[in-house]
Amino acid sequence: MYCSKPQKKDAFEPMHTLSALNLTKTYIQNGVSTHVLDNVTYEFNTKHSYAITGVSGTGKSTLLHILAGIDAPTSGHVLYDGTSIYDFSRAKKNNFLKKTVGLVFQDPYLIKELTVAENVMLKALIDGSAEAATRKHARELLDLVGLADKADHHPLSLSGGQQQRIAVLRAIFNRPQFLLTDEPTGNLDAENARSIITLLLSGTQEGMGLIICSHDPMIASNLSRKLELKNGRIYDLN
Repeated sequence: MYCSKPQKKDAFEPMHTLSALNLTKTYIQNGVSTHVLDNVTYEFNTKHSYAITGVSGTGKSTLLHILAGIDAPTSGHVLYDGTSIYDFSRAKKNNFLKKTVGLVFQDPYLIKELTVAENVMLKALIDGSAEAATRKHARELLDLVGLADKADHHPLSLSGGQQQRIAVLRAIFNRPQFLLTDEPTGNLDAENARSIITLLLSGTQEGMGLIICSHDPMIASNLSRKLELKNGRIYDLN
């Protein structure tokens, strides 16, 4: 997934961890406290895939956003290789957001003013990189999912399944160690859903850690570890 030509991985390449440590998230509305997450602790590893299931409203999206570093818990920590991301310097936190984690939302959130290729390479564009090698990498990724001929099109001309594939490519463009996805098949038909899961799982073969929050049983059946978020707690179903 990460490149157009398979590269041999070092068998002794170190495993990285992304951990939830006593995460609690509380919302207060009209004086009433609601504990969405209640002391959630779990360690995720690269080279593995995880399905987090649970009914709507159980806090799956909240957990994912906290793990990705775009939301903060009421208490507790997110650890990357044993170090709290809240202790990172600004530069290290920026690197974590750009290189360590990739995030795919349920909706693609593509930028309609940009071309398909530009949406894929968005992080590079934000960094001010538009060199030929960067554009070449974007087109190689598009070729992997059969959308190379759409590189210069705009996203509104694509189908829902095609847009979601672009969102996945955008998330993995910088080769993150962990890919976090929120209901990636929620708006797709069965065929497109299977295509997206195959695309997501291909990254784990190159050492990426994959975390998918979903209520879709098809996803849980294809990932290596199954977790359930219920009443603010996480349970290992394996």
